[in-house]
Amino acid sequence: MAGRADDGAGGFARTVGLRDLLVMSVGGMIGPAVFYYPAVTAGRTGPAAVLAWLLAGVGMTAVALCYTELSTAFPEQGGPAVFPAETVGRRPVVRRFFAFLEGVCYAIGWVFGVSVSAWFIATYLGQVPGLGGVASHPVALAAVAVVASFVVTALGIDLTKRATLVLTAFILAVLVLVVGAGLGTVFAGDGGGFTPFLTGDALGFLGSMGVALSAYGAWTVIPASAEEVKRPAWTLPRAILGSLVVVTLLYTAVMVVFVAVIPTTTIMPNAPVFFAPLSVLAGAVGLGVVGEYLVPLAALVAVFTTMLVGITGTARVLLAMGRRGLLPAVFARVDDRTGTPVVGVAVVAAAALGLVFVRGFYGQIVLAALVGTVVPYVVNVVALVGLRRYRPDVTPTFEAPGGLALPAVALCFLGSMAAGLGVERPLTAGLVVGGVVVGFVLQEVVVEGKTRKTAASSDD
Repeated sequence: MAGRADDGAGGFARTVGLRDLLVMSVGGMIGPAVFYYPAVTAGRTGPAAVLAWLLAGVGMTAVALCYTELSTAFPEQGGPAVFPAETVGRRPVVRRFFAFLEGVCYAIGWVFGVSVSAWFIATYLGQVPGLGGVASHPVALAAVAVVASFVVTALGIDLTKRATLVLTAFILAVLVLVVGAGLGTVFAGDGGGFTPFLTGDALGFLGSMGVALSAYGAWTVIPASAEEVKRPAWTLPRAILGSLVVVTLLYTAVMVVFVAVIPTTTIMPNAPVFFAPLSVLAGAVGLGVVGEYLVPLAALVAVFTTMLVGITGTARVLLAMGRRGLLPAVFARVDDRTGTPVVGVAVVAAAALGLVFVRGFYGQIVLAALVGTVVPYVVNVVALVGLRRYRPDVTPTFEAPGGLALPAVALCFLGSMAAGLGVERPLTAGLVVGGVVVGFVLQEVVVEGKTRKTAASSDD
């Protein structure tokens, strides 16, 4: 495959418009989480799960506002890793560390996310009548899903955005149909109640918010693809915030209907509603065929949109790290024909494929994916403060409201999410971050050694 090392001056065609970004972001967010976690969160906290999903979206919007200002200040490919490299502190080594921490944690989170998403393939196919036998082949189906996602993303963002458009339209149609029928049932007075509102404790509620938070993360593909975006100063803010508003409203509507129709006391770990909440919901509101066939197919399609968007964004973050010497320069290689960061796409897909075979650590994988995503958000919220303090030479075209109160609110939100998610395995996040720190130290030793060797050769 022909390729070239991109020098950071561009190399990407601006072919992605506002509609493309909205669809990619919305399609990436509406993944397996909304087809599985409604029952998990409602079973844990009762009707208060509605508020958990809503507050997770509002909190994520506060985080996204920080990213939006940063993305218009530095509209570069792989933005999430670029922001701390440009803003966090005065010392270059500090900026390099936080850029490395952000980029690697971002990649870890999405590698886990892609592999976990792939595991749901067999589950959703097995829910379709007549296809129950496929549930006994989760590894093979997950591997096929990862390979298929790799092929599509490797062929370029134009194919990815077209595929995501078609798939997302189908997912939205099914969800709107179920929510509409559910609202009709609620308004007709056939739904359940919202009391008692909170059935767990405050820490459990925060845990539910953290679980819901995992359904809001794919919007970061937007700043990660900034060099492929038409009119980035105008498009990036509208795409980031618009997609989050749409998804927050959709998730809240889904949860209102789910909690109103399905008594939360019936949600047990072995009950069908626990594994297929929206299929059961569809049946309860008179859409039996939709629940049996279309909801599982929509969930299956949602797996692919999340995987496509995750691989696309992560590969571009790794490209940015390759440009800046935080990873080997080969990660900055871009295919001449497709405009794809081929090495990054291949590495993310290969790592996700490897994790597909580690089912014994499934629970830990889920938690690592959830907890690990908090770290990149924290780094870039801090990066906004760094932008305003250390980079008066840079003028973003979008200024997030609230002054320094906004990053303070965002950090409090992320801190509460980390606390809620860390209840069961508090060491998971620490082990991930600790490993990344060790990786940075080793990387710096290697880079410093190469620099000294080059300097010595020059002197000779």
